[in-house]
Amino acid sequence: MTEQHKEQATETVKNILHVLHEKHYGDLPSCVDEMEWEDTEQIQECIQGTLELNDFDAFDEYGVPCSFRPQYEYHHEIMFFEYNDGSGFAADYELTSGGELTNLVLQLKFLYQDGGLKRIFHTIDPQ
Repeated sequence: MTEQHKEQATETVKNILHVLHEKHYGDLPSCVDEMEWEDTEQIQECIQGTLELNDFDAFDEYGVPCSFRPQYEYHHEIMFFEYNDGSGFAADYELTSGGELTNLVLQLKFLYQDGGLKRIFHTIDPQ
C-alpha cells in the first residue's frame, strides 16, 4: 500500500463522514465505486437508531477533536489492514459524535484495479 493509496482511502473516509454528518444517507453511493450494503434506507435506520438511542445528534466530520478521557484510548486514525494476497486493503474508522465514541465502525474495502483503487463501502458495524 502506497502513501497515495492511503491518501485516496482517507479522502474517501472524509467524504463518507461528511455525508453521515449531514445525514444525507442517499448520497453514500456517490462516495464509493460499489456498495456491499446497498440499502441506504436500512443504513439510515441503523444509524439514526444508534444516534437516538445514545442521545447523539450527528456523526462528527473527520478530524474533530475527541472530548473524552483518557484520549490515548482513541487515536482518531484510520486503521489499515493489507490483504495477504496483495489484492488491496481494508480500512476501519471508529465513528464519533460530539467527540464521543459511538461504538460503531465504518468499514471499507479498497481493491487495486487498473493502477487505481476500487472503493467499496462494506458496512457500519457495532464494535
